[in-house]
Amino acid sequence: MIQNAAALSLSKGQLKLQNDEGAFTLPIEDITALILESPQITLSSTLLSACQEHGVAVLTCDATHMPNGALLPFQPHSRQSRVAHLQISWTDALKNRLWQSVIQSKITNQATCLEQTTDEETAKRLYVIAQRVKSGDPDNIEAQAARYYWQRLLGDDFRRGGSDIINAALNYGYAVLRAFVARSQVAYGLLPTFGIHHCNQLNAYNLTDDLMEVFRPFTDYQVFSMRRDGLLEAGTDRLSKEARAALANIGNITCRIDGNTHTIANACDKMAAGLVNAIEGKSPALLLLPEFEIRNKTQ
Repeated sequence: MIQNAAALSLSKGQLKLQNDEGAFTLPIEDITALILESPQITLSSTLLSACQEHGVAVLTCDATHMPNGALLPFQPHSRQSRVAHLQISWTDALKNRLWQSVIQSKITNQATCLEQTTDEETAKRLYVIAQRVKSGDPDNIEAQAARYYWQRLLGDDFRRGGSDIINAALNYGYAVLRAFVARSQVAYGLLPTFGIHHCNQLNAYNLTDDLMEVFRPFTDYQVFSMRRDGLLEAGTDRLSKEARAALANIGNITCRIDGNTHTIANACDKMAAGLVNAIEGKSPALLLLPEFEIRNKTQ
């Protein structure tokens, strides 16, 4: 995350940062995301090209330091045309089954988040609710789970969508997640516009918004931990530099997917590849979805 005025360029295959303190370099392959906060940042076109070639998510920010845009690679995938045609023609039955898997995974991850932050008994109800999700979620179990989840995680007074510091932190983390998910979808030949469940004609990232649902609880857990550790100052909706830096690191948090431990950035790639396989094989079971690693319970 670049917070102050700087000149960014490519030098010998590395990102070079020049500012008032001097010059610094970092290998491009070690960067998962480049978040540009200051309006006094300049970048070279060769650096931007290298970031796209190496799958680096490049995000811009508005005047409040909230991510408001992402640069996605425009490179042909080996199966781009085939994947696009299959995606456009997928059946409602397949989309409904995929959405069922996504929502079951999301609620299960919410349950694990509660288990790590509250207690097993509180989480147990969500584990049960997750099993009630039907194809297409016609009963809107997702919303029922959300009401229970937010009250237990952040208290009865919390309201998602408010203008408080907790919502600001969630929005920041979700924006970073959205960029990672979109980047992976494009890299695997998917069209982010055509979603499984979301179908807003004014939204160019319907599929991205569908698939990022399973990752939201990872940001929720991080925000809970940040509040516990005093990184979120009550009475304001502006995130500190330290808070933004912690949220910008979401891509390096680890999770379990396909039986192994991966960073969230890598898990987005695996999920995109799994969705391609699910579309081609017409089997929702081929979609790979992340889950929490079991860790010591947050005190």
